[in-house]
Amino acid sequence: MGDTQDWGVQQLAEIAENEQSFINRSILKAAQDLIIEQTKRIDQGQQEIDGRIWSPDKW
Repeated sequence: MGDTQDWGVQQLAEIAENEQSFINRSILKAAQDLIIEQTKRIDQGQQEIDGRIWSPDKW
């Protein structure tokens, strides 16, 4: 993960730690999971583009 994503996940974790409401903690946890999943998908997309660009079949 990049610095921005790490920071976002960390901030959400700190907020969730101090949150009393289970519902709010659940929403914050879901937001953390979303950041992690989106980061993974972006990385996979970039790798796919790199793979397609450098594919000898396309030369």
